[in-house]
Amino acid sequence: MSNQTADLDLTGATEAFCARLSAEGRSPATKAAYRRDLALVARVAGELAPGIVCRAVTARLLDQVFSARAVTESERGPRSAASLHRMKTAVRAFFAWAAEAGVVDDNPARSIRMHRLPRKLPVFLTAAEKKQLLKELKGRTDFSALRDRAMIEVLLGTGIRLGELAALDMDDIDLDAKHLRVRAKGNVPQVKFIKSDLRTLLRRYLAERRRHGRPEMEALFLSNRDGRLCQRQIANRLAHWLRKAGIEKELTPHGLRHTFATHLYGATNDLLVVQRALGHRDVSTTQIYTHLVDGQLEEALERL
Repeated sequence: MSNQTADLDLTGATEAFCARLSAEGRSPATKAAYRRDLALVARVAGELAPGIVCRAVTARLLDQVFSARAVTESERGPRSAASLHRMKTAVRAFFAWAAEAGVVDDNPARSIRMHRLPRKLPVFLTAAEKKQLLKELKGRTDFSALRDRAMIEVLLGTGIRLGELAALDMDDIDLDAKHLRVRAKGNVPQVKFIKSDLRTLLRRYLAERRRHGRPEMEALFLSNRDGRLCQRQIANRLAHWLRKAGIEKELTPHGLRHTFATHLYGATNDLLVVQRALGHRDVSTTQIYTHLVDGQLEEALERL
C-alpha cells in the first residue's frame, strides 16, 4: 500500500470511490446520494476524531457516528429509517471498496448491522384507471398529446424506467423487429418487446415526429422546442394527463412500471416472467408484485 493511498482522508477517498462508481456505470443520482451520505459521515467522523484518515477509522468510531445527533436527526426532525438504512448501505459499500483498493487494512464497516425495512407497496393504476387515462389521451389529436400518449403507453407496455425512456433515440426503435433497445441500470443493454397495438401507435407517432422535429435530432421524444424531453418534463406531462383523466393518485412515471409489472403478474401468475420483463437480477426484488395481486384479490372478495 502506498503512503498516498494509506493516508487518504474520508473526503478524498469518497471522490475516488465515486470515480469507481462512474466506471461501473452507476447513475448520476446514485453517485450523488452516495456522495451526500458519505460527506455527512465524514463530517461527523472529523468532529469526533479531528484529522482522521481512512485507515484509522474503527468500528467503534462508526458506531459513534451513527449514534451522533447530526446523523440520527435532520433539520426537519428525526431521520427516517429508510434514510439511515441508505446511509449505512453507502458506508458499507465505501469501506468494502476501500479494503479492496488498499485504502484501509481492514473493513471497519463489516460489523454495521442492517435491519430489514418494511417494504412499502408501490402505487399503481388499476385496470379501470389505466383505461380511463388512455381514453383521455386517445381523444386528443394534437402532436403533443400524441407524443405524450406514446410515452405513457411505452412505459405501460414495456415497464422501462423513466431514465431509459428519456434516453431513447430514434435508432433505438425497430418496429419491424418488434423491439426497442435501452440502457438499463449499470449501463446494461436490454431489448424490450413491443406488442402489436403499441407498434401501431409508435408508427403513427414516428410519422408525425418526422414532420414536426428537426431531422438531425436523435431523441425519440422531443419537447415543443425540439429538444430532448427531460425526466422532469415527462413526469409533469404524466401528472397533467392524470389530472385531466380525474385520477387523483400521486403517481410518478415509476408508478407506470409498477402498473406494468402488477398487470403482467395478474395475467401470467408467473413471477419469473415478470422478473425477466423488468430486468431484475434477483427474483426477490420482483416478489412484491405477488403481494399487490393478493391485495387486489382480497379487495375483490370483500365486494362479493
